[in-house]
Amino acid sequence: MRTILGLNFNHADSSVCLIKNGKLEYAVEEERINRVKHWSGVPYGAIKEALRYSKTDLGDITDITVNTNPLSNLGYKSIYALKNYLFGKKKYEIFDRLKKKINIKNTINSHFFPSSLNSRVKFHYIDHHLSHIASAFYPSGFKDAVGLSIDGFGDFASICIAKCENDKIRIIKRILFPHSLGVFFESFTQMIGFKNYGDEYKMMGLSSYGEPKFVNLILNNIFKSENQLELNLKYFNHTDNNFSYNFEGKPNQNDLFSKELENLFNINELTTETITDTHKNIAASAQKVFEIKLIEICKTIEKMKISKNLVYAGGCALNSLANRKIEQSNLFENIFIPYAPGDGGGSIGSALYHYKKKNKKSIVKNLKNPFIGSSYSNEDIKKIINKTKKLNNFHCTYHYNKDDLLKEISNSIFQNKIIGYFNGRMEFGARALGNRSILANPCNPEIKSIINKKIKRRENFRPFAPSILYEKKNLWFENKKENSYMSTVEKIREEKQSIIPAVTHIDGTGRVQTVTKSNNEDFYNLICYFERISNVPIILNTSFNENEPIVCHPNEALDCFLRTKMDMLVLENIIIER
Repeated sequence: MRTILGLNFNHADSSVCLIKNGKLEYAVEEERINRVKHWSGVPYGAIKEALRYSKTDLGDITDITVNTNPLSNLGYKSIYALKNYLFGKKKYEIFDRLKKKINIKNTINSHFFPSSLNSRVKFHYIDHHLSHIASAFYPSGFKDAVGLSIDGFGDFASICIAKCENDKIRIIKRILFPHSLGVFFESFTQMIGFKNYGDEYKMMGLSSYGEPKFVNLILNNIFKSENQLELNLKYFNHTDNNFSYNFEGKPNQNDLFSKELENLFNINELTTETITDTHKNIAASAQKVFEIKLIEICKTIEKMKISKNLVYAGGCALNSLANRKIEQSNLFENIFIPYAPGDGGGSIGSALYHYKKKNKKSIVKNLKNPFIGSSYSNEDIKKIINKTKKLNNFHCTYHYNKDDLLKEISNSIFQNKIIGYFNGRMEFGARALGNRSILANPCNPEIKSIINKKIKRRENFRPFAPSILYEKKNLWFENKKENSYMSTVEKIREEKQSIIPAVTHIDGTGRVQTVTKSNNEDFYNLICYFERISNVPIILNTSFNENEPIVCHPNEALDCFLRTKMDMLVLENIIIER
């Protein structure tokens, strides 16, 4: 049986996965290891951790896959580069990037593999969007589907549509550089003052507070009417001579929006020091236009009559508000979005695509389980606690019985304590799903402000997710479908909104996570215990971090607990209280 190491790098959220003995054994993003958000360089630390945790020797690795193919769309790349070099419009660094991608093999080999193993390990380049679609199709369980991938850019394309059938994936349509729905959304995110890479979720959260007053202005000026996805490039900088970006470490790039875009809205440079109605209304308008364009794409796909099932991935699939619009459109009977639809999930997608290509009749196990990171034993944690002198004045309790532990945690949540919860294997992807989470009482109207101000130290408009027992969802939400990965925002029943104000967004919605006993037994039982004392089958769930990557190691959980205002820290069976 072949052992495949899947990689994503030279894109944001550098990551590693390991398929071993026909099972998705392990996956982790490099940012969890090196503590730099959205790291895009070589995932050296993640590779080492994957091998350590899975007890895999370098000699066991037979194949390495990476979610980029330097030869994808090469003709278009060459024509575009040549045209712009000739006319001096832009020094597009396409050939330098091609060279770096081709050298990925040498980079990995020189760092990890001695010459005796170099020749035996086979290296495979998998198209970026093909990897995205593979990360969604193979875990979906669908025999056939139409695959959709939308992001900023990957291998010179921003949108790909694929026919997925009998474990085969074939791309049938692409939207190429420089036109991109992802670039559109990121540009507006930057323009209203959210400058850090990956801040799009902030604009998405802010959009619910505004009015979409500028929708027609955007549609009539930014998108050319003769082509629904063609951008008016004068409003964007990504094709300009002076535009630069770096995806070899911490991702950074210049402003994607041009001065022309600011002038269109009659604004000067906005900051987020004070959020104004202008911020809110532009955010609401950009979100609305994104949704309109996404549904246009979906209508085009539906008319192709490829399949009644949709699998959707790429960075834009993290827009949970827009995902709700796809569900409401009723264009497809079934929709599947994986737990890691962004670039981080590309490591899994590339590995899966290669595995299925070589093992046509084999089923990869564990594909729907997001809890595939590292875990730590109680003994490991005890040793760490004993070495942490700052804990001398804290009360530490060890629980031998898991049920007793969960009962105490649920009681503490009911008493409005804020809990750092570190349990089991770490989840993969951008969202905390119950194993590396901060938990709180959804019924307390003050909790949202407390967590945002004193723990997360972030903007007060940012919402929190409701994690709910799946069998009780239809009593609290208008949609009864399972939503294990927080893929969509859903409407909370009107009569329930006042009961759970801490997880009810201003528009009456919540980015819900359904929890079952089979997908996370401990977290499920914890919510059950909370329901017994509160009559509410919901717990507030947000990622365990403070303006940093989600905690990975117990040391990071301790550090976060000590420097914030959390009331309690749970490390496996150990409770630490202030």
